[in-house]
Formats: sequence, C-alpha cells, structure tokens
Amino acid sequence: MTFTYPLFDTPLIGIYFIVLAFMFGAILASFITCTAWRVVRGEDWKLGHSHCDTCGHELSTADLFPIVSYIALKGKCRYCGSKVPPRDLIFEILLGLLFAGTLALHGSIDAAVVAALALEMLLLGLSLADWDSGVIPDGFLAAILVVWILTAGFRTDVQKFAIEGVIVFLCTGILMAIGTFIAGSIKKAKLSYGPAKLSMCLMLFLGFRGAVIAAVAGILLGIFFTLVCKSKKRKISLAPAISLAFIFAFLLKDALVLLGARIPF
Repeated sequence: MTFTYPLFDTPLIGIYFIVLAFMFGAILASFITCTAWRVVRGEDWKLGHSHCDTCGHELSTADLFPIVSYIALKGKCRYCGSKVPPRDLIFEILLGLLFAGTLALHGSIDAAVVAALALEMLLLGLSLADWDSGVIPDGFLAAILVVWILTAGFRTDVQKFAIEGVIVFLCTGILMAIGTFIAGSIKKAKLSYGPAKLSMCLMLFLGFRGAVIAAVAGILLGIFFTLVCKSKKRKISLAPAISLAFIFAFLLKDALVLLGARIPF
C-alpha cells in the first residue's frame, strides 16, 4: 500500500502545506532541542516541565511558543530576567525552513517525505546531544530505525528501496568496522562507535547513488568539523557532519528532479 498527495496541483493548497510545515518544524525543533538537553543532563525526557536553566522556575504555556515567545520576551526569562541563549530560536527557525524547503522540493506528501521530516528532527536532536556531550545517544538511533520500519512499506519503490538500503547498510558497517579497527590500532585509544552506527542507520534511506553522495559530503564535512573542534580544543563531534551530509544527499535528489534531471536515488 502506498500513498502520495501532490502539493502543487492547487497552488494555494501547496502554499498552505509549506507554511504548515514551517510551523511544525519550529514546534518540533523546540521539542527535540529540549529532549536533547535533558538526555545530555541525564534527565527523564518524557516527564517533567520545561524550566528556566538559571532560576529553575517552571515555564508556562505562554513561554513555550516557538519563535514567538522568544521575540515577545526579548530573549529573557519572564521570571528572573536572565538572558536566554538564542540557540533554540535559531534551530527553531532553521528546522522550520528545512521542513518547508523539503516539502517544496519534494512536491508531494508521501512516505519518503514523511521519513525525511522525521529524520531531520531526529538528526537535529542527536547532533546537539553529540555537540554538547560527545556522545550520540542510542535512543535516537533506535528512533531512526523505527522510522525506516514504519515508512518503508508505504513507498512506491519499496522492493528496490529495501534491497539497496540493506546492502548499503551492510557495506557501510563493514567499512566502518575496518576503519575503526585500523584507527584504534594506530592510536591505541578507545574510539566511539556512535558515528559509525549513525552512518549505517542513515544509509538505509539512501540508494547506491545517494550513499556515494552522502559519503563524499560526509568526509568533507567531517574534516571541517574536526578542524573546528580542534581549534576550539573540544572533543570531536561528527554527528552534525554526518547529519548534514545525509540531508544534503536527500535534498539534492529532489532538487535535481525539480529541475528535470533523472537521477534515480
């Protein structure tokens, strides 16, 4: 069973869904950034209310509207007046734009775009967690696998998608294992397997061509983030690089299709 809803058969409907996508992106960014912060601090992400990190006061509903609350309160806590870092506002805007752009480029609502939106949210959360703690939580990786399981069967190309995904998944795992073993033997140090596991999970969603594009982009971005981390004398975080490479590969495919190119990945 498959489903596809074209967006631009009626332009006003398409614009409505794109605006809606931006709003949902901002809302989910607010949720996932809070979740990542709680995971990093060892708090239960499912329970408890949002609170000011400075005074600890529980935030009301009026304080939690994405983008709007930050602007209305001029970037300050309503209760203690302390300055609220703009990071969450930036990510709310960025994920909103990413959701809207993904929908606009894809041109329809189907299993592939639903999976892409879910992954973009999860990748933001695990990237923030990795950047703040140097660890990619396994819970985020499990959620990525759940997205694949729940959406794969609704794709029009389910057989090709599943076969190519599993093959690339296994090949990536083998290459990552060899690379990690060699690096560990040379450096004689304990290495994190988080980036390898994340790469494997994401490769499930890409065909052969998409995997190549993501791998090249991931290597270049990985070098960039490594240099940034070393310049700041902090632990190297590769989840942001891997996440950006995956998003680039996915959006590039839709952009090429929009321009009339036939690149089946």
